This record gives sequence, C-alpha cells and structure tokens, in this order.
Amino acid sequence: MFVRNSWYVAAWSEEIGHRQPLARMIVGEPIVLFRTTKGTISAFEDRCAHRRMPLSLGRITEDDKLVCPYHGLTYDERGVCVLVPGQAAPANICLRTFPVVERAGLVWIWMGAAEDADPSKIFDVSWLG
Repeated sequence: MFVRNSWYVAAWSEEIGHRQPLARMIVGEPIVLFRTTKGTISAFEDRCAHRRMPLSLGRITEDDKLVCPYHGLTYDERGVCVLVPGQAAPANICLRTFPVVERAGLVWIWMGAAEDADPSKIFDVSWLG
C-alpha cells in the first residue's frame, strides 16, 4: 500500500530535457514527464488511452505535443488528446495528470488528488542546491 497524498521526487531537474519524454514508476504507477519549450514540466500516466502503449517511447513535437509511437494519438501538455490520425477531432480523450513542482534541482510530483496538492508541504531541501 502506498501513500498517495504526498510529494515524491520524480527526477533531478536536468534529467527532464526538451523533446525527450522520461519514464518513471512512482508508487506503482507508470508516469511520463517532459519539459515544454516554455520550461514547464508536464506529468501524466505513461499509457496511451487507445492501446496502453507507453507514451515515454513516443516523441515530443516542436509545439510540445506527445505522440504515441503506436497509432499516433497526440496529447498536449495537459494530457488532452488533440489528434487521432484518420479521424475527426477527438471527443473527451484525456489522461490522468499529476501536479509537478520544480524546486532545488528536483522535480516533485503529487500522486494523490490534484486538488489536495499543496507545494508548501514540500520539505526544504534547499541545501541540495
């Protein structure tokens, strides 16, 4: 049994680069993280909504979209599917996202209910910097 309502370290900040998804397993859940061109970090479940293919094996487009390597479903930085190849605009396809905070060279992720994520509860590790 895992504690979900807690902040966990997902990665060192420098591990999450532009245009390269990063896979992590946190409290038993596969997570994909990537950095947008604006510098923000997105985190959502590492499974395509269609065939559950790991999105961390996909690619990031120049406009910050994550493309599934299997059938090409394309997700924006909020985990919302914005393109299904060969079909009209997707209707309500989205992935579970996770709050992320970058602090002291670490990327913190909240695995519980997003509305309970309070960055002030991340303990001080400023001495790491």
